Amino acid sequence: MKGTCVIAWLFSSLGWWRLAQPETDASQCQRAEHPVISYKEIGPWLREFRAKNAVDFSQLTFDPGQKELVVGARNYLFRLQLEDLSLIQAVEWGCDEVTKKACYSKGKSKEECQNYIRVLLVGGDRLFTCGTNAFTPVCTNRSLSNLTEIHDQISGMARCPYSPQHNSTALLTAGGELYAATAMDFPGRDPAIYRSLGILPPLRTAQYNSKWLNEPNFVSSYDIGNFTYFFFRENAVEHDCGKTVFSRAARVCKNDIGGRFLLEDTWTTFMKARLNCSRPGEVPFYYNELQSTFFLPELDLIYGVFTTNVNSIAASAVCVFNLSAISQAFNGPFKYQENSRSAWLPYPNPNPNFQCGTVDQGLYMNLTERNLQDAQKFILMHEVVQPVTSVPSFMEDNSRFSHVAVDVVQGRDMLVHIIYLATDYGTIKKVRAPLAPAAGSCLLEEIELFPERRGEPIRSLQLLHSRSALFVGLQEHVAKIPLKRCQFHRTRSACIGAQDPYCGWDMVMKKCTSLEESLSMTQWEQSTSTCPVSARVPRPQKAPPLGTQLS
Repeated sequence: MKGTCVIAWLFSSLGWWRLAQPETDASQCQRAEHPVISYKEIGPWLREFRAKNAVDFSQLTFDPGQKELVVGARNYLFRLQLEDLSLIQAVEWGCDEVTKKACYSKGKSKEECQNYIRVLLVGGDRLFTCGTNAFTPVCTNRSLSNLTEIHDQISGMARCPYSPQHNSTALLTAGGELYAATAMDFPGRDPAIYRSLGILPPLRTAQYNSKWLNEPNFVSSYDIGNFTYFFFRENAVEHDCGKTVFSRAARVCKNDIGGRFLLEDTWTTFMKARLNCSRPGEVPFYYNELQSTFFLPELDLIYGVFTTNVNSIAASAVCVFNLSAISQAFNGPFKYQENSRSAWLPYPNPNPNFQCGTVDQGLYMNLTERNLQDAQKFILMHEVVQPVTSVPSFMEDNSRFSHVAVDVVQGRDMLVHIIYLATDYGTIKKVRAPLAPAAGSCLLEEIELFPERRGEPIRSLQLLHSRSALFVGLQEHVAKIPLKRCQFHRTRSACIGAQDPYCGWDMVMKKCTSLEESLSMTQWEQSTSTCPVSARVPRPQKAPPLGTQLS
């Protein structure tokens, strides 16, 4: 209980930092004795792909048959075999000299004036991909089976960021519409959620209106039912005392066609709500900055990784939100400010339970039922979206998590959620989610992806349940880690003591196996009731440099 606990106490005593400590197992400072799997130890299971001159492996996706991994790196596209990450096809997609010179003339560096792949979306047998193209973004439609076969090339404006430093998100719907959240201009001062392609008219969020979007950092997007959802963090326009960042869930109707005379070419159904992830207490401690999400559609759950501000004490938390709680916030009252000198007050929702219904008569035919004047004024919801439990599912001080992926595992007695967390110093933390609302989580192990803890941030994290594998994008390579490594535990005590929901001891075969490998569940022994503790002396954790920015 030393280390971060002492640091927290010191800062609290000085009045700089106060952490509310609820009486729960989940509020305990994380023990340093959790098992750490070194790069050497994970080596027999690890698969890696590297390519000469290729860096920034930040975009990963899978083909529809889940046999190939498609990778976007700086100036390159790759197709890899899922089994061993062997190369199927490599395509160079750089910038021409004219575009580079134009980029240099605007004061950008050689490093910036490259083609960083930022959109990589599979639609049927096609791959839609966009790159920054030396601050002149461009998109192509390619054959998924042959990436050199380009069907068309279009501007990447409003579909892809200009700068590789700008966060963005995009998705393709089954109808062929592209929803993108990105900066629309070279300096990055015009962020927008924009729809293009398909048969519906292009729409965007209102331009230069901080009540719609206020310096956002876009995180993720999902196509769910009648709506497209976006998750991001932004400067809180409703916060009157100084500058602070809040995390948001926003949504638009997929059948929105914009307004008539008012809100033309603009969303009429855009709404947003604050997401709360905090450590409860008399004075709650807030994790305000959303970094990553993971959606479990079969359970309507959204896992989110939240951190403190980059200039404050490092701390991270995982909060879980039910889609119904997000919908409840959107069905409730709005938060409205009459003018810049007025207070933000709740305002009744004229369309509770709005499900994207449309008007079918007169001049406003096919417009959504939402009044256009209301759509222009009422953007922010009054109610804050609360997580499924009052205490975050997992918390850790002195760490910044950048990505999250979740697997649902069938244990011997119950379904267990396993949370994989990417750190900004190049490790993956494997966490067992709480088994009951009042229970705590368990840090099962930490996997090192580099020898000697080099401290390199992770760029991308994808989990493929059907292949029981985790795929990690890094600066200089891609890595594949199997989720089940039961052979790692050679004795019964090690197998049971690992508390790993993937593994159990087969009493007949006398070895550690997965449930699928065991001949019968009756001879398969497993425990997930406590947290594992490493028998080895823990090594000091290398903290990231002060001021490290997450993507």
